[in-house]
Amino acid sequence: MVTEMEKIDFILREGSRNNIGLKDFIKLQVQEFEESDERKEMIKGQKYYDNVTEILKKKRYYIDDNSKVAMSKFFSNYQLAHSIPRILVNQKAGLLLKKNISVKEILEDEDQEEDQDYKKELKKMFNDRRHKTLKYTLIEAVNKGISWWQVYIDEDGKLKVRRVNAEKIVVLWKDDEHEVVDAIIMVYKMIAYEGTEKKVIKKAEYWDLDGVRYLVYQDGELINDIDRLSEVEDTILKNDDGNGMVLCSHFIYDGEPENWEKIPFVYWKYTGNEKPLVYYLESLVDCYDELTSIYADTLADTPKGVNVVKNYGEDIKKFNKNLQELNTIFLDEDGDYKRENTTIDINAFKEYIELLRRDIYEAGAGVDTQSEKFGTAQSGVALEELFNGLDLDCSNIETEFQSSLEYFMFFVNTYLSMTTAKDYHEKEVEFVFNKSMITNESEKIEACKNSEGQVSKKSILAHHPFVTDVDAELKQLKKEQEDAMGQYMNGFDDEDEDDNEDNNNANGKNGDVDGNE
Repeated sequence: MVTEMEKIDFILREGSRNNIGLKDFIKLQVQEFEESDERKEMIKGQKYYDNVTEILKKKRYYIDDNSKVAMSKFFSNYQLAHSIPRILVNQKAGLLLKKNISVKEILEDEDQEEDQDYKKELKKMFNDRRHKTLKYTLIEAVNKGISWWQVYIDEDGKLKVRRVNAEKIVVLWKDDEHEVVDAIIMVYKMIAYEGTEKKVIKKAEYWDLDGVRYLVYQDGELINDIDRLSEVEDTILKNDDGNGMVLCSHFIYDGEPENWEKIPFVYWKYTGNEKPLVYYLESLVDCYDELTSIYADTLADTPKGVNVVKNYGEDIKKFNKNLQELNTIFLDEDGDYKRENTTIDINAFKEYIELLRRDIYEAGAGVDTQSEKFGTAQSGVALEELFNGLDLDCSNIETEFQSSLEYFMFFVNTYLSMTTAKDYHEKEVEFVFNKSMITNESEKIEACKNSEGQVSKKSILAHHPFVTDVDAELKQLKKEQEDAMGQYMNGFDDEDEDDNEDNNNANGKNGDVDGNE
């Protein structure tokens, strides 16, 4: 099987025969990505999350006196956009990342102790700020199919990450499974001013294992970005990489240009095929919005009743005027008038819209809190069944994110090796996603109580609904036990002192007796 990078190598080899170099290749890749359905889906996914759906384009038309279709200015035109995609995405983020992930070193045997220095570094690396970044990363991954971190070392020599919008990243995969990144093209636009004139400048960065090339579009062609190169002058490795581009290093450390041994971009996927949630929901959500909007129009435009008139000879305008102002109708001989109420059958609409809503939540692997099942599910088993689809989807996300965290740890360990002179690459780290689901806490507490003596205290605490930090809870329990033991031993000391005091008093009395004698 021919891999994607082998295809790219073939294009470059064939291109070299036709004077098509790396710069032209980058330009073609960017153009292809910007016109691709993949990028359009990303933009659409973000729009649906922001509740900007197709229903906002809805208009109402009628046939005018010339038998032509015209847009109505008088009919109701409700555009009811329901934010169900946002609810579904936030449910996944809330269940999987409401609580901070637990990070700990995997020990080879029970007698081995954790490296306390490494533990402190991991705690600093995966702090609340990183957790917030990870949560927003998950939201973007579900909306767009994939999300990206760029790993870098800042001016103070600290390891940092920044989220990069997925629609700005053109990825060149090394394999057909899309597991290994061979190169990254980051495309973005900047605002610049020439005097008082505002201009939009399009730039591109090409990252591979050799380094990074900073480019800018000029008259539709890519050239070296002189402005950017002047800012990163210390990182320049070659003034010409053989393709007419300046090659720079990934970062500077101790005043020296350095490259990572891997591409410093971490991908985070929603699913293995990189499809966003909107790919599965678009038609269902559009149908739901359209039907509810049409029904709202019908309710607003349908009168409470209609006039049925027989043998009325006057102009219809005069009829309406007499009816509104005089509450009287003047009829011809043998004339008749009656008003009939209009009714709308809501049952058929209600049944279908509930079915459609159920389909949306099933396709989006979420929990409909308006469902009758949600209100009646009381036991732990019933709640687990209700959350089964959401939990399964979040487990799949967790699998994808575990792989990304493992890739990110390469940069963490490399950075720590540079800054501490210790090699941590051989250490294995476990990431535990502490899912947050609505559960029957009484049942969980009872299950924890019944597990005592069968599994470790640490395992029981990890599943206890009141515990958020197992290590902190173990320390607190140990402290309370020590305090209780101290109070217990102090009680014995007090009893000994009382006994000694009683003995001394008794001895004193005996002495007095002997003296008197």
